[in-house]
Amino acid sequence: MSTQKLNNPEEIRREFDKLFDQSPEEQIEHRAQLLSAIFLSEVEKELDRMGWTRKRLAKEIGTSASYLTQLFRGDRLLNLKTVAKIEQVLQITFEIRAKRSKQENPPETEVQKKRESKDVINANII
Repeated sequence: MSTQKLNNPEEIRREFDKLFDQSPEEQIEHRAQLLSAIFLSEVEKELDRMGWTRKRLAKEIGTSASYLTQLFRGDRLLNLKTVAKIEQVLQITFEIRAKRSKQENPPETEVQKKRESKDVINANII
């Protein structure tokens, strides 16, 4: 990169933004790790409230303390079966809500495209 480009604020911004570009697969992996951390943060709060250790939780849900350590460290992703076991032994329920992301119009699925295409064909026949 030339010195002239380095002095251009727009070029500097583009180069900086490139540092944080993620592939769709990387974005999904990052989101999965974040979701796991959110669940486990709530579990940690409940363990503290109940005076339980992670070791006790592991025993109660029938897994190893090592596995739970890997989950809490972020080395492994939490799965829904483990979430259900945790809910059962801690007598808690996780609530799940969906909300629209920043996109105003979600991408169309192939089924929606076909349905709309069929509607157009039907509309033209009538």
